[in-house]
Amino acid sequence: MRKLSLLLFLGLVLALVACSTDVFLQQPYQVRLEPAQLGYEVDDQGKITVVPNTAYVEVAPGAPGGYLERYEYRVVDDSGNEVSPGSSLGSGFVGVRVPPGYEEVEGQRRFVSATSAPFTFSLDGQVAVLHSQQGFPLNWRYQVTWYVITSNGDTVSWKQEYQIRMPMK
Repeated sequence: MRKLSLLLFLGLVLALVACSTDVFLQQPYQVRLEPAQLGYEVDDQGKITVVPNTAYVEVAPGAPGGYLERYEYRVVDDSGNEVSPGSSLGSGFVGVRVPPGYEEVEGQRRFVSATSAPFTFSLDGQVAVLHSQQGFPLNWRYQVTWYVITSNGDTVSWKQEYQIRMPMK
């Protein structure tokens, strides 16, 4: 009986450790776009208009706050190959505050999801021109690496993909 109790206890401990590991290995940040794809429209005269996207940093419960410092991207086709190797790389500075994934309530920390203030992140006009010149191919994507500098000075980076679409209506 004692061995059974010990085995059950060890099994419970292992299960709890496994659960907590998944939580801590979860990506703490994600950038959500509205609309969800990057895109542009072309009028009857061939003028290209990039559709602006509103972006938000979504923060997982328990993640530290900080700021979204910058991003780097490359453009890939449906096979995952870089479009115009070396020339489809881009980067930019964002500088938006990222709230922490917790709130202080009566001296206690309570883990909550959080969302940053909106910022603009849109398709590069040069990419829109190249996409239209190639005949509006399907499944071109931005592969973006985002960089957050946390409140404790660490840099957290992660990759996300966004589809390029025309038309955006």
